[in-house]
Amino acid sequence: MDETGRGLNIIIAAGGTGGHLFPAQALALELIQKHPDIRITFIGAGLKKNPYFKKDLFPFVDIQSGTPFRKQPLHIIKALLKISQGIANCFKFMGKKKPDLIVGFGSYHTFPAIYAAKLKKIPIIIFESNALPGRVNRFCSKWAKVSAIQFSHASEYLKSKSVCVQMPLLKKEEGVSKKEARAYFGLEEEKLTFLIFGGSQGAQSINRFICGALEPLIQNGIQFQVIHIVGNPERAGKLEEVYKKNQISASVKVFEEKMEYAWAAADLNISRAGSATLAELIEFTVPSILIPYPFGTENHQSKNAAFVTDEIKGAVTLEEKGLRGVILAEAIMRLLDNDREILKEMKGALRSFKEEENKQDLCSVVLKTL
Repeated sequence: MDETGRGLNIIIAAGGTGGHLFPAQALALELIQKHPDIRITFIGAGLKKNPYFKKDLFPFVDIQSGTPFRKQPLHIIKALLKISQGIANCFKFMGKKKPDLIVGFGSYHTFPAIYAAKLKKIPIIIFESNALPGRVNRFCSKWAKVSAIQFSHASEYLKSKSVCVQMPLLKKEEGVSKKEARAYFGLEEEKLTFLIFGGSQGAQSINRFICGALEPLIQNGIQFQVIHIVGNPERAGKLEEVYKKNQISASVKVFEEKMEYAWAAADLNISRAGSATLAELIEFTVPSILIPYPFGTENHQSKNAAFVTDEIKGAVTLEEKGLRGVILAEAIMRLLDNDREILKEMKGALRSFKEEENKQDLCSVVLKTL
């Protein structure tokens, strides 16, 4: 509570993909757990229909917003009108609720709330999970008391004081063993296991590359099993047929709530390079082949992948352009050569980075700012 005895009000501005909403909700749950008197309201564009937002857990305000970074004049005008409406709604809401702090998680879904907070002189913290900060966070960082960042390189693009923090992860079961994890997916305890997924939205191109890699892997005598999270019911059925045809044990799922089991089961991860994925692969120290999404804003996933590949030495990056199944198979086989020596080195590098990194807890940073 503050000096008047009232509970503290915090706004969390978040929206869009799971990469933005999962850590935002993890922070909210941690704040409430540590301080039950704190009142948290989510504000963001599209929250009402967003599948990654737990509407039953948090009060929220769904606002209008848009991205003006398009070439079509009509689209720009519509976006600016939506942003203006969103700012007006946020300004009115903040006038009634009188929040003590706003924490913004980036993307155009949050800009109206951050700008309204600036007009209201409400303290602002921004959280940036990518190595290359998004446009909204770059622009809004000049108003922030603190920019909390996952990757140290991000500070070069931000205008406020930067603090390296761990990305908040939704509460997981701790200490899940490899044996328990593989049993959960109905897989063999000792067999080489790949985790394949495209983040919260799935990735059809990764599915295609994997299908193309199966035959060369099998021809070269690689024995493995798969956990494949596809993000789409129709794709799940098709992939199950592919794995069955190739006599590969596989647990194919549309979505997995218990991702800690998937990470604990995996010897090698093959995925996109979204910030939440990278936070988890570092947390669970799983060597990875990263295929950055090539159409992300300012190619930010390639910057993320480069950090884990070049700085940590815990991954291999394959750009999607020109990638084929046989190339992916060759990359996998290189990591498995010499009794998986490279794979072991990558896991050790991830473990060392995790143990040595000097990162604060985002929840603590928020509480210190109040």
